[in-house]
Amino acid sequence: MGLFSGSFGTGLVTGLATSVDKSLRNAMDKRDEELSSARKFWQTRQAQKMDLAEQRDSRIKKSLNRLIDEMNGDAAAGLAAFKAAGGDPDSVELFIKDLDETRAAGLEYNLQDKLKLDGVDLSQFGDLTRERAFASVRTELSPVDIQMQDTGLLANIGLGMKDMGKGISEEVNKMIPAREQEAIEGITGAVLDRSGMITSERYKKEVMAAVPDMKTQMSANLYQINNGKDLMGKDLTEADITKLEMENAKLLTQIGGLAKAETAATDSGPTLTEISALYSKGLTQLQTDLGFEVNSSTGIMTIQGPEGQLLEGAEAQSYWKQQKDSWKSDFVQTSIFDGSGNYVSNDADFAARSLGLGDVATSVRASLVEAAPEDTAAGATEELKKPKSASEAGFSTAKDVKNNPFGYISAVRTNNPKITDGELRLALIKSGVPMYEVDELIPFDASAQPQ
Repeated sequence: MGLFSGSFGTGLVTGLATSVDKSLRNAMDKRDEELSSARKFWQTRQAQKMDLAEQRDSRIKKSLNRLIDEMNGDAAAGLAAFKAAGGDPDSVELFIKDLDETRAAGLEYNLQDKLKLDGVDLSQFGDLTRERAFASVRTELSPVDIQMQDTGLLANIGLGMKDMGKGISEEVNKMIPAREQEAIEGITGAVLDRSGMITSERYKKEVMAAVPDMKTQMSANLYQINNGKDLMGKDLTEADITKLEMENAKLLTQIGGLAKAETAATDSGPTLTEISALYSKGLTQLQTDLGFEVNSSTGIMTIQGPEGQLLEGAEAQSYWKQQKDSWKSDFVQTSIFDGSGNYVSNDADFAARSLGLGDVATSVRASLVEAAPEDTAAGATEELKKPKSASEAGFSTAKDVKNNPFGYISAVRTNNPKITDGELRLALIKSGVPMYEVDELIPFDASAQPQ
């Protein structure tokens, strides 16, 4: 008799079958629960995304319609403005808020005038509707793509599902359809000019308030230049002083441009701006000619010496100061005073003091007054008397010289070969020839300094 024959064998087989059947059912129930949980999770998650997308779309549609209305109902122009304002609800809503605040403050801002469409041709979108414009910027909702594998008992015995996630994805996507934007090419690249908006004007005021008073800054620089120490009492190097001098020239140019009619208003002759620009140009040229450099890491100055050798440190600073002082003296003589020791313009006095040339000006003026040549090529009278030959050539008044400075230079040089560039420059300046024109006709040679 066999081992499993009889009632024992029958019972054993029946028991095994029952056990296997129960295990299979348990495995199937477990898989169904996993599928149900996954379906519920992804469905809930996609529904939440849909809710957020609809909330965002509500804001997009409201902002877009507002901009379309601003463009007199032109959907394409409104869409271009929407993208130019940032292209997302946060940015566009902020722009609209600033727009409303600007108008509430009494300022004018016309969106049609401020939208710059360089390179954007909207004529091809004449039939664009609000709905299509919105569809091109609406919030996209991607379809779910669930990756889920069957790894339970059923898979081990060949009864597993090949792609559990595919079925769930299809069900969720059918219930909550994905959304894509409608592609509309050619309405990107417009620019919104925000100047004139309340935020722009407020920013300008804040920047202006943060800028230190230029005259106060200039006075502080002069204090440091004259004392050779910074505001904390630390000794300044020649490089430090030169930097402050250049900064004051720049400040003086700004003051001349912003407050020409203030302390140093002038009716004729070189202005603050012209004098300070000439000063900056000349000092910069002197630095170039002498190979002036300051190591950004060590702060050590190097410069080319009188015999072409490279000087550095204390030697470089000493030689630079010598050359700079000599250049300043020449600058004052040719650009601040005329040949008789008078200021070339009302601005010249203020310019000299502001550039820290007060002591140099006093010394140079004394030497000019003491020399007092009876006959200067520049001429010092109000009628601006010229050499006889110049008068004969038709340059008897300042107006004649101003109208044809090149002709005047040619006439004088032809009949007076010994006349210097400095004397000619003074003559032109005294005649009211603009400083930039004087500089072009007779360039200021910063390197030709007395040794």
